[in-house]
Amino acid sequence: MSNPILSEKRWNEELETTSGGDVMTVDGAAIKTSFLVLIMLAVIAGMWSQFWAGQATPFQQLKGYAIGGGIGGLVLVLIGMFLPRFSAVLSIAYSICQGLLLGAITMIFEVAYPGLPLLAATFTSGTLLGMLMLYKFGIIKASSGFMRGVMGATAGLALGVGMLFLLNMFGIGTGMRATLYGNGPIGIGFSVFCVILAALNLVVDFGMIEEGARRRAPKYMEWVGAFGLMVTLVWLYIEILRLLAKLRR
Repeated sequence: MSNPILSEKRWNEELETTSGGDVMTVDGAAIKTSFLVLIMLAVIAGMWSQFWAGQATPFQQLKGYAIGGGIGGLVLVLIGMFLPRFSAVLSIAYSICQGLLLGAITMIFEVAYPGLPLLAATFTSGTLLGMLMLYKFGIIKASSGFMRGVMGATAGLALGVGMLFLLNMFGIGTGMRATLYGNGPIGIGFSVFCVILAALNLVVDFGMIEEGARRRAPKYMEWVGAFGLMVTLVWLYIEILRLLAKLRR
């Protein structure tokens, strides 16, 4: 699998079990994605308003926001995998959680590397627009082979990172983790790979959404598409921010 929300298997199951009624459109999915992004940005802006007002937020509190938002977002994604019909509510809640996560992370990085979060946000927006243009003009096509390759690479990355995390809990593989997440050549190369893979996942998401519209998927699948695209965008931003931080060290 690639994006857990835009799973091809789940997408096909929903198409097979639903007929009649309003159908999804690409424009509808785009509007809902924009709405979710605005919700997330509103939460981030609310957190940053204290920073701009000179009211310092304790690091432990920011850490709590980040952990809570991250865990909450993960739980909502897992629920969304099995209950796609509730994606409207789940995706809004996810955007709020990710607003807390990214708001805390950006404030921490802003203190350590002034201006870096804004640069990462700019690069993320540019990557989104760039990949959308490449997809629209057919330069990069979401063919079945391309999608399988990206999905396989993403699943492999997720499995590897997950296994490394579990091993680290027992004090195993800490050196490898330090290398991958350090600012050496291997660490920077790993981050570049993650950024490229996240960007390619955008094309997979575009393809899934367009395929759903072409096959006249039910209207609520617009929320599923928007939810999945949000998951990829958050991942892309975090990877770009991590890469830029490594280059600044």
